[in-house]
Amino acid sequence: MYLKRIIAFILMVIILVCLYTWKTKVSKPIVMTDNSPVITTKTFDNRVYAYGADNLSEKCFLNSPMACAVELAVKCTLNPDFTGCGEAKLPKFIFMTDDALGRPSQMSFKIVKIKPINADLIEIHTDSTCNGNWFGLCNGRIIYVLVPAGNAWRVKDIYAIEV
Repeated sequence: MYLKRIIAFILMVIILVCLYTWKTKVSKPIVMTDNSPVITTKTFDNRVYAYGADNLSEKCFLNSPMACAVELAVKCTLNPDFTGCGEAKLPKFIFMTDDALGRPSQMSFKIVKIKPINADLIEIHTDSTCNGNWFGLCNGRIIYVLVPAGNAWRVKDIYAIEV
């Protein structure tokens, strides 16, 4: 009886060793890489970008697709009928039109930090100022949450924190 168990155990070990050897020789190794985007803030140091609702440019002159996504969110905050706002899939509250919300007519921001969360989620921290209230999302430290949208980025959410 013990002899049968020992033989079965030895056969099982031989089969497992053969399968492991076959798997390591036949299959290609999986290379684990960090897919977080390489991001630096050096191009944005101490630069303030200011916008007015009456003179918005349709073209983004910033040198980063992520910064252009933030710029589009700012432009759409100032004027929700601005070109490209409808198809940008921005947070819905940007398009609210109640006068009591205090929509600003001038807004500026300075990129303070770009924080990759993972390959598909990035936070851009800005120091912003505006001449309105707008849910408290235009004065102080405002964080724009970005997700990929094809070859570009789009703002998925906006929130504020106290510093």
